[in-house]
Amino acid sequence: MPFNELLKTRLVSEKDIGTTIFRLYDNRIYHVIIKKGERVTMEVVEEGYKFLNENGGGLFYNVYEFHSFSDVDPEVREWSASSTNNSYTILDAIVINSLPQKILADFYIRFNNPVKPTKVFMSMDKAYEWIEAFRN
Repeated sequence: MPFNELLKTRLVSEKDIGTTIFRLYDNRIYHVIIKKGERVTMEVVEEGYKFLNENGGGLFYNVYEFHSFSDVDPEVREWSASSTNNSYTILDAIVINSLPQKILADFYIRFNNPVKPTKVFMSMDKAYEWIEAFRN
């Protein structure tokens, strides 16, 4: 298993479904990479849950890394903010790389008011620092 220096942990499993890459690390970080120009749909969410279940299920520190021009369906935004639907989540770190994405992510947090701790970052380093501070 390869070691991820930034996350200071080993990769347990990885799955590429074309639009999205799912990665699970042994420190309970679930890293979801949404590729350039792709959209997160409920089908992508279902594939992610299938991936987690194949690897033992449980609770995870989620990191959603959005590449340029990637987005989330409104249905997924509502689902992810709900306390009854998003049952595998300890927290959500949203990593974006552009100002328009930041505006959308900030709007999501203000409008949908997620019940799980959720924060937007411009770098993976900052997201990981937040997760570690939360964990401790």
